[in-house]
Amino acid sequence: MGIQHGEALYPHVVLHLKTNIVTYIIILLIGISCKQTDKKIANKKTDRNEMILDSIYRSEKLDTIVNYQPLSLNFNGKPIFSIGQKLNEIDSNLSYRIDGNLDYQDYFPTVKDYITTEDKISVFKIGQHSYINGILYFSADQKSQRIFNVSGTWGFQIHESGIIEKMKIWLTEELFPELKDKFEFKDKWNYKIESQNQIEHFELTKDKESWILNYEVELK
Repeated sequence: MGIQHGEALYPHVVLHLKTNIVTYIIILLIGISCKQTDKKIANKKTDRNEMILDSIYRSEKLDTIVNYQPLSLNFNGKPIFSIGQKLNEIDSNLSYRIDGNLDYQDYFPTVKDYITTEDKISVFKIGQHSYINGILYFSADQKSQRIFNVSGTWGFQIHESGIIEKMKIWLTEELFPELKDKFEFKDKWNYKIESQNQIEHFELTKDKESWILNYEVELK
């Protein structure tokens, strides 16, 4: 009776209250629906990223449960890292940056490509006029920060006599100690370091006064 009496005396107030309640319920339902939709979109995006990553891992032959042997490439007197190692586990003195123009640029940020021209990996000058210019590339997935897809290039510019032996010493003592007594400045020289789960490929080519050493890690 009280409500009916109030409705009779203040119909506009009651109507306003009812309208507010209905509006609140509608907004609440919309909010719940949006959250559910956002969750579905996020789940679909996560599923898609995982599918992409699985496809990339299969293409690279990367086995996430394998403990890969450390690479022969050295930094600060020890292997720079191994395939499958996390980014936060590598030497903190190694400087590197994201490069958006490498192998997996179309899958950023699911996979990020990195590049390093760290001085101890790339010696820019030996002698008065000769120099070495080295670049190392690698990739890591955003979710686990797992390193894979490692390769590098070193260019040797020789403009004075007697310098080639110094370059060879630097390469086989500082950078790739496992190439000692194996590496030689010879056109089309190639070599590989093979372990149970990976192969490190080396190939040297000559172009006039320049030598190019290509390095690539292949997973089995």
